[in-house]
Amino acid sequence: MSLHPHTSEEPLATFLTHNHTRLETQFQSLLEAMAAGAPEARELWGALDHELLAHMEAEERYVLPAFAKVDHDEAKQLLREHGLLREQLLELGVAVDLHAIRFERSREFINRLRAHAAREDRLLYRWADLKLSADLATATRRHARR
Repeated sequence: MSLHPHTSEEPLATFLTHNHTRLETQFQSLLEAMAAGAPEARELWGALDHELLAHMEAEERYVLPAFAKVDHDEAKQLLREHGLLREQLLELGVAVDLHAIRFERSREFINRLRAHAAREDRLLYRWADLKLSADLATATRRHARR
């Protein structure tokens, strides 16, 4: 792992990309647990929900406002996508509670999450590594980990 030149931590883009990968893995584990009727499915859902919301909140609080000064339209679109992901997350959470999650809907969610992650990786994270202040990068990491 290469460290960011201004801090002792990994580059923010690497941290956030790894966070995306972990979230996707958690979602896959949740789907497998639900398919098997495993009792830990609700606990897995809670962890995924908490981590995904913390990840989006960190981006919204620390990264996107700075990015909006450079590319307002793209920042607005990323925020819009966060809103759609939150809506789907809420719907899926209700389905998990009711033990009625549909795998087609789950696939739609994971596909939307993957597309959004790829867009952020390509546009937002590279910019953040180059332009975001070290203080904001540290705050982003801290918030996403909570």
